[in-house]
Amino acid sequence: MFIFISIVASASLVSAGDVADCNQGEDVDRRIRGCTNFIAATTNETHLAIAHVNLGIAFNAKNEVESAIEEFGKAINAQPDYYLAYFNRGVAHWQIGKLTKSIEDFDQAIALNPLDPDAFDGRGLAKADFNDFEGAIEDYTKAIELEPTFGAAYHHRALSYGRLGELEPAVADLNKAQELGCLRHGWCPPRGN
Repeated sequence: MFIFISIVASASLVSAGDVADCNQGEDVDRRIRGCTNFIAATTNETHLAIAHVNLGIAFNAKNEVESAIEEFGKAINAQPDYYLAYFNRGVAHWQIGKLTKSIEDFDQAIALNPLDPDAFDGRGLAKADFNDFEGAIEDYTKAIELEPTFGAAYHHRALSYGRLGELEPAVADLNKAQELGCLRHGWCPPRGN
């Protein structure tokens, strides 16, 4: 669910290898090393924010979620309007059950980028875990309005309808999710972004 973006090196102190390592996704330790070196060598706030987000995603991949949250916070400090930092921190907070903080981060992500269906879906997941199924349904519905082929949002909304005992829309959403390639247990194929 995490989203990252590639860095373009513009500072002469930054090695092309560190940039490549920070941007790649196959070797987590290499990414951590590359991003750490890149951060130490640059002062460009936009590039710092991107590198901190990439580093946070790498820490999360190693199950070091608190370190990931710290890196996403550093990205926000470097660039307070960086949508992806709030989005990714919201995901990380949700993963460890910090639902209020997760919802706050998704609120900020949505304020900065109100056209991203993933942010609405993420906030919906946090609301559902908070047992706010009506609020979750509203967010999943918005995600679906923004991207009608978002199978996971249909699946998530179906689960919330089910928790409210609204079986007819739950079944309809499960059928739609399955039509879009989601399996009964909730796995959905990756979407093109």
